[in-house]
Amino acid sequence: MNSLSIALRLPGRTLAIVLMLALLAWSIGLPSWINRADAAGLNFVSDTLSDSDLGVDSAHRLRFTTPNGFSSLENMRVSFDPSTTAFDLTGFSTTSITIVAGATQVANIGSCTGAASQMYPTVNAETVDFTMCTGDSIASSTAFIIDIGTTTAGALINNPATAGSYVINIDGTGATPFVDEADTRVAIIDDVTVTAAVDTIFTFSINAVGPGATVNDDVTTTSASSTATSVPFGILAPGVPKLLAQRLLVDTNALNGFSVTVQSDVTLTAGNGATIDEFIDNAATASTTSWTTPLGTMGSPDTYGHWGVTSDDNVVSSTTPNKWGSGYALYQGNFTGNNPVEVFYHNAAVQNTAGIGVGSTTVAYKAQITSLQEAAKDYTATLTYIATPVF
Repeated sequence: MNSLSIALRLPGRTLAIVLMLALLAWSIGLPSWINRADAAGLNFVSDTLSDSDLGVDSAHRLRFTTPNGFSSLENMRVSFDPSTTAFDLTGFSTTSITIVAGATQVANIGSCTGAASQMYPTVNAETVDFTMCTGDSIASSTAFIIDIGTTTAGALINNPATAGSYVINIDGTGATPFVDEADTRVAIIDDVTVTAAVDTIFTFSINAVGPGATVNDDVTTTSASSTATSVPFGILAPGVPKLLAQRLLVDTNALNGFSVTVQSDVTLTAGNGATIDEFIDNAATASTTSWTTPLGTMGSPDTYGHWGVTSDDNVVSSTTPNKWGSGYALYQGNFTGNNPVEVFYHNAAVQNTAGIGVGSTTVAYKAQITSLQEAAKDYTATLTYIATPVF
């Protein structure tokens, strides 16, 4: 009887143990382990943003290699920081998604054609899904490149407004979930502002020009030497034009270059009130004109003598090219009476060694009298150059 009793109890205990193990297995998810026995972590996973600044729109380039490949109808989900709603996919659509490598993209399930390796995307509130077309598959160890978002306006994902590291999760979902999975992260940070300062460089100098120099192709060469502070015509003889010049030099890093003007406070005036008048015959000619001799009409003191200015900078900012002549010299008379006339200009940063009309120019003053010009030893005027950088 004892042996029979023991024999009858053993199966009951065995059954109880089996039931207890089964319940434990179900409680800790053993069936799911069995279902995903072949799951593996994705390899070489990264997400590259087109812009990592706070709160701006950005495209995502996702890269990974799947160890197990894809089977028919498998569904892969890309979640943008799944524990939060930090990324904004409002207005985002499947037309902004491109499978660059790894599979052939079709628009939707109705676009599956039976060709190999086709998959289609689906956009959700905070995720993007990729589903394998029926009957298709992708081999293991396939490298994927997926662009989620493009640089086209309105086709991007808005970054979080708070700096930090955010999870991008790739996992399976749906009735036939993708078996591989992985997390990667993206850093959302403030843009770095780079600043620099460059000191202004602007040097302007007036330099002497010696005798015998040709200025702006004038047939008359300089008759004496000037200095940085004087233009000494000396004694003027009737009918003989005299030319003196000064060389101007500029160095500047001003973006839009510079302009130099010259003006005289008065026309050449003597202590006795006599004047050598503005070119031509006191007309203060505003347009540049070839040199002409004064008329010397008795009883008309304005015609007894005149002086004018020219420059070998053929292109200045206030006029069309060849203001001062090209291959010949043109003169202007209305630079007196505090009326500035532009004689030197360039529209970019320069060094004074850059050449005529760029970093240097020569300004010449020409005077001529007739025998009626009033005698005096102290004809004087004051020239003022104004050099202005243009930033």
